[in-house]
Amino acid sequence: MFFRQFKKCALIAAVTAAGVAVAACQGDIRAGRPMVQTVRPTSLPTEPKTTRSAEMVSLESPFRCDVQDTHQNVVTVIPFQQEAFKLERADKSDALPRYEVTGFSFDGQTAERVFHKLLNEAKIKIVAEGGPFPELAAENITGELSEVTGMIADAADLYYRYIDAQKVLIVSREVNWNLSVPARREIMIAVLDSLRGAGMHDLVVNWEENIISFKGDKSVEAKVRKLIELFDTEPKLIAFDVQVLRVKPFGTTKEIEWQDLVGLFGADRIKFMLKGVLGRALVTDHDINAKSLRNFLNARGSVTLVSEGMFIAANKWRARFDVGRCGYMSMPEAQLSVMAQTDLYGERRMNTAVTLDSDQGEITAFTAKSKLGDNIVLIGIPSASFSDSLNGYETVIILTPRIIRLVKEFN
Repeated sequence: MFFRQFKKCALIAAVTAAGVAVAACQGDIRAGRPMVQTVRPTSLPTEPKTTRSAEMVSLESPFRCDVQDTHQNVVTVIPFQQEAFKLERADKSDALPRYEVTGFSFDGQTAERVFHKLLNEAKIKIVAEGGPFPELAAENITGELSEVTGMIADAADLYYRYIDAQKVLIVSREVNWNLSVPARREIMIAVLDSLRGAGMHDLVVNWEENIISFKGDKSVEAKVRKLIELFDTEPKLIAFDVQVLRVKPFGTTKEIEWQDLVGLFGADRIKFMLKGVLGRALVTDHDINAKSLRNFLNARGSVTLVSEGMFIAANKWRARFDVGRCGYMSMPEAQLSVMAQTDLYGERRMNTAVTLDSDQGEITAFTAKSKLGDNIVLIGIPSASFSDSLNGYETVIILTPRIIRLVKEFN
C-alpha cells in the first residue's frame, strides 16, 4: 500500500544517478539504462499534397520583405514590456487526488510501468504517448502524490496531464506550448527567427493575440526559456537587411572580375576579406552598399534581384532567413537559407557567423568581424552549386546589420 490520507511533508533534495537534482520527501529516483527512443516514420503519402506556394503563404511577408529607407537607422530603440513574455502549456492538467505516498520503491522499470504501479490503487489509467521511456530506480519515496508524480516525470524527461473526469494520466515526451510575446512586430520577428535558427520550424503564429504555438519536449522548453531570459537580461537585437542577387556576366565573360571593385572603390573601403569553402566574404564600409554594388554589377552583367528582406536575431542567437519567403517560389534560389549569429561586444563591434544553406545542405560559411555601419558581402558563389539550371550564374548576397535596443516600459 503506497497511499494513505494526505499529510503534508517536508521535501529534501535528492540527486538521480545521472546527476540531476530532484525533490523528494524521502528517497530518490535514479535514471537507469535509457530505452531506445522511437524513430518517427518518414514515409508519408506523396499524393495529393499542398502546393508549395500555398505552404509558403506568410503573414510575416508584408513586414519582413519590405525594406524601406525608414528602416535604415543603424540603431533603433523600441520600448517593450518584459512581462508580456509568458510560456504556458496549451493543454491544462487537472489536479491529482490528494494522497500521500509512503514507501514507494521501484528498480529497473520503465517510467510508464512506474506510473502504473504508483497510480493503480487510485484506479487511474495511464496513457503513454511517444514511448518507449527510460528505466528508473528509486527506494522509499514518500510525499504528496502530485509531487511524486512530478519527480518521476522530471527524472524521465517527461510531461504528464491528468484528466479527472476520465481518471486518466497522459504521459508524453512532447506537449503543446503557447508563447505570449510583447505586441511589437520587431520583437515577434526576432523571436520567430531566433527559434527557427535554433532548429524549431513548426511554429504557428496568432498575430492578433501575439502568441506563438508549437510542440516541444524538455530540450525545446529549455531553449525557449533561455531566449525569454535573454530578453530580460540583455535586450539587444541584430536586424539584417538582406539582398540576394543572381548575376550573369556579359558576353563570353564567365565570371565577374571582382578585382575591379577594389580599383573602383579603393582598398581602404574593403576592411576584411575571408575565404570560405566556396566563395568569399567581404566586410565593406558604407560606401560599398546594396545600391553601389548593384551599379557595379549592372555594368558587368545581367543582374536580377531574386529576394530582398530582413531578419532579426537575438544577440548570440542564430537566426534564419528563408530566401523563398521574399521571392518567387518557382525560382531555384527559393531553396536557399541565410543564417547569421552575431556576438555584440563594445559599443559598435560584432562577430558574425554567416552560413548559406540549401536543401542539399550547407554551401559555405564565414565568420566576419565588423563594426556597426559595415556591410557583409558574399561573392564568388557559383549558382550551379545548388541548382544545375543556373550554370554560368553567380549568386551575390549583401547583408547590412543594424542594432535594435529594447527598453523596458514599466506601468
